[in-house]
Amino acid sequence: MQSKSEKYFIGIDVGGTKVYGGLVTPAGMIAAQHKEPTPPHAGPRDILKVIGIMVKELLKVGNVARGRILGMGVAVPGIVDNSGKVVITPNINLSGTDLKRILEKKYKIRVTVGNDVNLGVLGEKWLGAGRKAQNIIGLFPGTGVGGGVIVKGDFLTGYQGAAAELGHICVDPQGPACTCGNAGCLEAVAGRWAMERDIRAAVKKGEKTILTDLVGAKLEQIKSGALAKALAAKDPAVTRVMTRAADALAEACVTLNHVFNTEMFILGGGVVEACGDFFLPRIERALKKDPFFSKLQTPKVVAAKLGDDAVMLGAVAAVRQGTDLRTVTSTYYPRLKYMPSGKVFVNAIEIDKPLYVRADGKLKEPEEFVPPHITHDLVEELTKKGPDTLFIAIGLKKRLSFSAKAENYLKKKHINIHILPASAAVKAYNACEERKAVFFYPAPARTGKS
Repeated sequence: MQSKSEKYFIGIDVGGTKVYGGLVTPAGMIAAQHKEPTPPHAGPRDILKVIGIMVKELLKVGNVARGRILGMGVAVPGIVDNSGKVVITPNINLSGTDLKRILEKKYKIRVTVGNDVNLGVLGEKWLGAGRKAQNIIGLFPGTGVGGGVIVKGDFLTGYQGAAAELGHICVDPQGPACTCGNAGCLEAVAGRWAMERDIRAAVKKGEKTILTDLVGAKLEQIKSGALAKALAAKDPAVTRVMTRAADALAEACVTLNHVFNTEMFILGGGVVEACGDFFLPRIERALKKDPFFSKLQTPKVVAAKLGDDAVMLGAVAAVRQGTDLRTVTSTYYPRLKYMPSGKVFVNAIEIDKPLYVRADGKLKEPEEFVPPHITHDLVEELTKKGPDTLFIAIGLKKRLSFSAKAENYLKKKHINIHILPASAAVKAYNACEERKAVFFYPAPARTGKS
């Protein structure tokens, strides 16, 4: 339940196809969210109009007065200088727009504007995979390859705001042309558009691939999920192309570690979400084999946890950093309360049926019937927002088993699981400082009944 005195931030992720916004508490809880399509061929006025609609809708959905907004963070796909002015945005028409000044003048609140991938890495550092790290390099293979660098808790922007364009570091001087005009960039080898180019070239030479059955003979657009299916089927052409991409990412990570001696690499984006099991181990092996750092600790290599929320939450994290929060009270996770009767309450809501608290702190009901046998689909739902630890609260006489696929999923995602009686699960959940989720099965009020 929201307090009428609760303060909020607004985070907005301006993309080439959609604008995504969130009303976010100072602790990072998303109280409301909204999406609007980015108008085709939109100019600055069109984008500002969409942002205005976004703010109005978020306040309406959240039932929040404008005076309770502490600040606004905005992410754009391009270079933003240190004053908050957009220098260049290749995919949307905001180049030259003094976005920070315009929005601060309109809303009379503090506004921070930054590059979307930089802010995505900052979001992961605040609430996702990088919560315990101060030095992080983020690489996000999607259509291209985005990057961001955090040193001692702050992301690097560089002299003109153009630092950490990691997708355009050279990994092969004799390599293919990149969209930026250079040759052999990481993006030109490991971006999805590069993989699509190489797979189409292989098919043109007569190689067979199951992708023609999955996405059509022309292979115009190959989504990450289709690449994952082809890898699972050990498709020779796809495996060769993606091995080259993985090796390029690994080489880039070794080089970047030489430059930054980082604590952690966070890999995210659509390709990693679908094919992380293929990419991450190769990057880990390359870092461990690096003779130059053989006597130093190898950086961790982890998958991003926040998904589509990372950039929006990173925009909030950026504006939050310069805000005085001493008089603001806010919590991210709900406090669970166990009663002697066996009932459990989550923020004054009694748990009287199978429910779970997701890793983003939201109370949800499972989409499917919950049998004693825990399936892969159920585990995937319970861990959707990337917890480090999953608690399952069960009745005293209940027994749970996991399918082999579910167990394998938890292992691959490095998620710790604790199956406990409701009273112990509540205590352990409240004490846990990790990113966490808890599932109540059956309803705690029925504890002890079979």
